[in-house]
Amino acid sequence: MSQPKSIISEMHMVEETLQASLQKVEMIDRKLRTKLLTIENRNRLETELEEVKNVLAVNQKALKDLRHENTRSFMMTASLVFACFLLFGLYSLIFGGT
Repeated sequence: MSQPKSIISEMHMVEETLQASLQKVEMIDRKLRTKLLTIENRNRLETELEEVKNVLAVNQKALKDLRHENTRSFMMTASLVFACFLLFGLYSLIFGGT
């Protein structure tokens, strides 16, 4: 059975995919600047560029959502820690006053 992935590991995977997509966009853009392309190759590269840009947009949204989820998890954890310290302080004031 596979282990569930943490938010951080998912963020790293999406960031790696974003980097690969950005490199691919740069490579296609360099090829498109070449004047020695046939019309077929230019159309194929432009189509590929649009597909990669779509993947890039989807991954950027996924990364934004994962970062939001990570922030929310952190805030819940911080609130829980604060509540534990508060309860401990109240317990110490009430029962530890000897």
